[in-house]
Amino acid sequence: MNFLNNINWTGKLCRRAGMTMAALLIFIIALTGHASKKSPDKDDSSSKAPQESSSQQELIDTSYIKLNNDEYNNTGLIALDNKDHSYTPDTSDFESIYSYLFNAKGDMVMTTGSTNICGDKEMLEHLNAMVCDFAAQTGLKTIMVRNAAYRVDDKVYKSQFDIEEKKENTDNNEQNAAQQTAQPQSGPTSDGCYEHLTGLAVDLQLYEADKGAYPEFTGEGSYAWINENCWKYGFVLRYPAEKQSVTGVEGKKNHYRYVGKEYAQVMHENNLVLEELYAFLQKYTYEKPLKVTSPDGTVSMLYYIKKEKDKTTTTVPMPAGYDGGKAGHFSADSEDGIYVCGYISFVPRDDTPQQTQPEQTTQPTETQAEKTE
Repeated sequence: MNFLNNINWTGKLCRRAGMTMAALLIFIIALTGHASKKSPDKDDSSSKAPQESSSQQELIDTSYIKLNNDEYNNTGLIALDNKDHSYTPDTSDFESIYSYLFNAKGDMVMTTGSTNICGDKEMLEHLNAMVCDFAAQTGLKTIMVRNAAYRVDDKVYKSQFDIEEKKENTDNNEQNAAQQTAQPQSGPTSDGCYEHLTGLAVDLQLYEADKGAYPEFTGEGSYAWINENCWKYGFVLRYPAEKQSVTGVEGKKNHYRYVGKEYAQVMHENNLVLEELYAFLQKYTYEKPLKVTSPDGTVSMLYYIKKEKDKTTTTVPMPAGYDGGKAGHFSADSEDGIYVCGYISFVPRDDTPQQTQPEQTTQPTETQAEKTE
């Protein structure tokens, strides 16, 4: 009997040990499975965190561009040209305004005070797009470019009237010599306007062909469309009367400056003039930029980089383009700042009408310039 009882006790002990081992094994398996399920969650969470906290992480790739500190000094689309800031023009992209006076059908939609008037190619393209749309919306083809950069014998001047003054004070030989040796100078023209030497500014006037009249451009009535929509084409009214204390220039209703669509939108939405834009943008970095979504859906990031003063170059991060190169453009103030406009997502578009030039006989003549003085 004792032998049988021992067997029964031993069997119960084995069964209990087996059950304990099985339970322990199930627990280990469950624990291992739970850990394997939790690990991906932790990885996903950590990979998302930088994207949520830094817009830089949202970019597919980043390019690092080295800029020469000396070359990037008061240059680019938002450079200043006034009595306090000297501007050195790069005229390599300057073109005559003539081919930009027409719409895609070859119809003249605006005129000019002189066929010697020229400007930066990008500015002229967007000026043409704006005036073409204005003419299509209003039926008016009375916009006239009265003044801008002025090219004579491969020399670019800040005003056609600057040349006229030389004509009054010199005979023909002296005038020709002056045109050959004159160097571009920044600052105001004889009529008080700045910026024309940049190739990014134009003064508008009206030309009513049926009346032979040249009314002043005031941006009123039907022409209010220009002030309401110019920012969409990258232009701003440069010298609003209410900002005279900031710009130092008396209000001008007809002087428009091209700064690019992104900067123009920021200035429009925040009621800024160019002198105020710098301080506004200096609050933004590449890690925490100012995002701008244009009406066409293009998303850009604007930010400020301080120059590396102890070096000859400054390394600037910016979104990488589809070809691995930079996607955006730079401007610089006259102190130690670089301002970057980088494209995060770009919507391909062709918003610049192709100009079809009619016969040269329709070209405006120099006599228009004489009537506008």
